[in-house]
Amino acid sequence: ARLAKEAEKKAKKSPQLSKTKKVVGKVIAIVLAVAIVGGIAWKLVDSLGIIERAVTAVTIGDDKVTAAQFNYYYTAQYQQMAYYADMYAQQGMNMGFDSKVAPDEQESTQKDEDGNPLTWDEVFKDSAVNYAQFVYAYYNEAVKAGYTLSDDEKAEINETVENYRDEAVKNNYSLNAYLRENFGGGFNEKAFRKQLEMETLAQNYSEDKATELETSIADADIKAEYDANRKDYDYADVRYFAFTFTTLTQNEGETKEALDERQKAANAKVEAEAKAIYDKLTDEASFKAAITAYKNEGKENPTETDYTVLSKIATYNSLTAATSKETADWAFDAARKAGDKNMIKGEKAVYIIYSIKPIYAMNSVDVRHCLVQFDTEDTKNVTAAQKEAAKKEATALLDEWLAGDKTEESFAAMVKEKTDDTASAETGGLYEGIRTTDNYVAPFEDWSFDDARKAGDYDIVETEYGYHIMYFVSDNTDDLDWKASIKSTKGAAALEEYETELLKDDGTYAIEEHDTWIDMVSKNFCDKIRTNLAYAAA
Repeated sequence: ARLAKEAEKKAKKSPQLSKTKKVVGKVIAIVLAVAIVGGIAWKLVDSLGIIERAVTAVTIGDDKVTAAQFNYYYTAQYQQMAYYADMYAQQGMNMGFDSKVAPDEQESTQKDEDGNPLTWDEVFKDSAVNYAQFVYAYYNEAVKAGYTLSDDEKAEINETVENYRDEAVKNNYSLNAYLRENFGGGFNEKAFRKQLEMETLAQNYSEDKATELETSIADADIKAEYDANRKDYDYADVRYFAFTFTTLTQNEGETKEALDERQKAANAKVEAEAKAIYDKLTDEASFKAAITAYKNEGKENPTETDYTVLSKIATYNSLTAATSKETADWAFDAARKAGDKNMIKGEKAVYIIYSIKPIYAMNSVDVRHCLVQFDTEDTKNVTAAQKEAAKKEATALLDEWLAGDKTEESFAAMVKEKTDDTASAETGGLYEGIRTTDNYVAPFEDWSFDDARKAGDYDIVETEYGYHIMYFVSDNTDDLDWKASIKSTKGAAALEEYETELLKDDGTYAIEEHDTWIDMVSKNFCDKIRTNLAYAAA
């Protein structure tokens, strides 16, 4: 450090900077040699991060990614996986990753070219290299294009750094020590700020390039794709029910022929049950009544539960997955009419299906809502009293609005003041361009996409979150789902093609991996995990 500082001084007075740099380089090389040979020296140097800042782990085009920087990328991959694994675990799902085991001691769900499982350490190293390439390539392209940070982005970076500083103080660290603890030796505030700047500009350029490529897709190409594969983009409203076959097991001493006969008889009984229900179907109401009666047969306490399926987001692919290809082909046939019905035998079930609205194109809509939440933290067990209180409040708010001028502006003003949906309060409860594929709760979606809906309509809708006072803004008939879907798909393909060319192996941003230092980073990280786990166990 003293040599480097002295060199900087001399550089201002003397033209022999390059010579001084060579001297500094030799000293660093000597330090590295001593560190690698001597365990104590290694630990001392390693704790200061000198090695990580001095050596190159990955070369990306003309840029050198030091071990300190690569440590950041590796750590980011680990932390991201740990976050998602924990989130999925809370929902009862397993991603095959255990944060209580070092990455190099557990196999991942991914395999190499020969089909052998990779350790999570190998996965993180590969993904860290790829992410580093993405950041450096898009950052450099952004700089070439004249991109700079906005004042808001500079403020956001400062806020991020200060948040880390606050956490450091809480844990009795200096900021640099805290960053080293989180992202490895050699990482400091300067490196962190530079990294955040690079990532911000890289992301900006990537998003702008994606928008540019998507908007450049010709309308004629979009229409040609739609005309050729309409059923892949349109919708159909149907009710269907599956009468599932039970697979019988062979009894002791029973021949295969006898088993086959029993299976045929069992399947025939299921078909007969389906046919009896099918013959009763005359309209949508009779479909629901027949299935409800069938499901309640023999029950002491019958229920009005609707066991059928009605969905305005029934696509060809979703219906195929839920039933069979033959059922989906029937529903999406161009000759289909509302009121048609059919009974189709599949491999695993007999399906009866009723067409409510044959194949059609869907578009987006704009709505506003004011949410009155149930007064409970347990939304799965809302009491009747809690529901009644929320509905009473929603009704009072709606009546108060109806007593005024009943305009969209006054509705928005009410929402800003009264809604429990903080995400949309500022915009007056406005949700623009929503689609049936956006995964809104069913009652909210059913009301918004009702065929009879028109501008100015209002109502109160109950969902699992509470009561929504709804206001219909507009039916965007020019914003068709198939146009948005095809444009998005083609845009993504164009971006992938652009990125493949940008990051190709023999291109401007070709990767050269320096395995010695990459392995050093990952080993240090895994050793640290093992040490922390040992301390935790003790």
